[in-house]
Amino acid sequence: MSYQVLALKYRPQTFSDVVGQDHVTTTLTNAISGNRVAHALLLAGPRGTGKTTIARIMAKALTCQAGPTPSPCNECRICKDIINGHCADVFEIDGASNNSVEQIRELRDNVAYMPSAARYKIYIIDEVHMLSVAAFNALLKTLEEPPDHVIFIFATTEVHKIPATILSRCQRHDLSRISLDRICAHLENLCRKEGYTVEKEGLELIALEADGSIRDSLSLLDRILSAGPEKEIGRQIVAQRLRTTDRRVLFSISSAVLERNGACLIELVSKINDSGMDLKEFYSGIIAQFRNLNIIRLCGKNSPVLNMIETEKLELDQMCQNLPPAYLGMLLDLLLKEESIVRFASHTQTAVEMVLLKMIQIEPETRLDEIITKVDLLARRMENRLDQAGAGSPFPQQNNNLNQASVLPAEQVPGTGSPRPMPEPPPYELNLAQILPPDIPADSPGSLESDTPVHQEKEQVKEHRRPASWSGFMEILQHEQPFIFGLFSKGQADTSAPDKVIVTLASCSGFETSRLNNATKTLAELGQKHLGKSIEVRIEDNGCADDKTCRQQYDRQKAEQAAAAHPMVLHAVRLFDADII
Repeated sequence: MSYQVLALKYRPQTFSDVVGQDHVTTTLTNAISGNRVAHALLLAGPRGTGKTTIARIMAKALTCQAGPTPSPCNECRICKDIINGHCADVFEIDGASNNSVEQIRELRDNVAYMPSAARYKIYIIDEVHMLSVAAFNALLKTLEEPPDHVIFIFATTEVHKIPATILSRCQRHDLSRISLDRICAHLENLCRKEGYTVEKEGLELIALEADGSIRDSLSLLDRILSAGPEKEIGRQIVAQRLRTTDRRVLFSISSAVLERNGACLIELVSKINDSGMDLKEFYSGIIAQFRNLNIIRLCGKNSPVLNMIETEKLELDQMCQNLPPAYLGMLLDLLLKEESIVRFASHTQTAVEMVLLKMIQIEPETRLDEIITKVDLLARRMENRLDQAGAGSPFPQQNNNLNQASVLPAEQVPGTGSPRPMPEPPPYELNLAQILPPDIPADSPGSLESDTPVHQEKEQVKEHRRPASWSGFMEILQHEQPFIFGLFSKGQADTSAPDKVIVTLASCSGFETSRLNNATKTLAELGQKHLGKSIEVRIEDNGCADDKTCRQQYDRQKAEQAAAAHPMVLHAVRLFDADII
């Protein structure tokens, strides 16, 4: 065929023609000029970024008849042979199809022979990570100390698969993805050479779809130029021929989500589905869109991690500048969590609609940390006001009078000869307006934040606190000494004595007795603090003749519990649906 695709027709032939890899080409150019070229080079990077192209230019630079030179002439016989792919001293090997140890041994044997016409014998191994472990091992010694006339150039997209013994013997150069602006400028230049005019936004769509790969962008451009006779191609034609997600639809989706317009979301998803576009790919575009929103909100529109055109950056910046970063983070988190549902759903359209409708249910104004802080302050304020209500009942004064009248003898109640039935006190309803000061409204969100500091409230609570009952003391003990609380819960407490509380416990093990002895001082302090009494613990002998008998009973119970918890026993219980007798 006479037609040559753009990727081959416009393949760079010098280091200056390589797009977007200046850090690599500059290093190699200086190495050639300074006669410091390594015997083994490793070019690593994503697909279509120029690894094989740089390897061929390097081969021409080293073997050119005018060289070694950083700028090969491309006119001499050796340069032309390398360009056409049939130079006898430059070997291009596909690592995927020549990965056996026998082929590497053959290469190792041929290395000893001098080049036939060129200055060096150069081996370019593409996708070198596909070599087997045995093949790598066979290459080790030759790679470390090759003859002076041999140079190895490796290229790979998965450098992590190459053994460390190989990496340590190579000079590594990492190629990066090419920026959006560089790809657009390169495509515009090629379209001008081919006699076509493509709208700038159309070229940007191609560059976005290429994802940093020059070769992919040229393949896409080749497909678009070959699809019709027109010489002027607009953005809509590019989007239609690429069959990719229209960027304007993604902006409409993000606007509808932020405006909480569910009807618009359903209509947009239906429109995308009717156009024949893959909804799963469309969902990936939504994730990328909200990722860009998060990046712009957190890092600004000039962040280098954004692979977007300038007009889109400005539009997204205006869209999210008044939104809290936490809200955008929750939207992106929901999209990522529901991605598996969309990917494996049999009804993809319904799944996408469900996720988008979930997104509009997230409230941007909700601040969980602020709510927790205000509720905590309100709880402390209510506790303080209740403790300051008085030393008696927390009910209003009229309720206390009513209770006093209900317990009077019958002859003291005027107008009756029989005891009056005790009236039930009216239910006490906690009114926030009665607790808060009159100058602070009950529904004011910031009223609690300007009040007395927390340590002053604690001091006021301590001044008005009354001695706790035994049940209240047990609640305190449950939080401060849970082990002692467990023992006291099994015993009996006698609070009739005015100066002490006697707690009677059944027989305790040696471990429990030791814990009680260590906690004597703590119990005394807690008793004086909350009860105003000391605490005395008495342990009864629960029918055991001596400590040895009690210890034997304890050991037997422990052994029975261990046997019941054995994995084999538990498996048998589950297997037969049985009970342990």
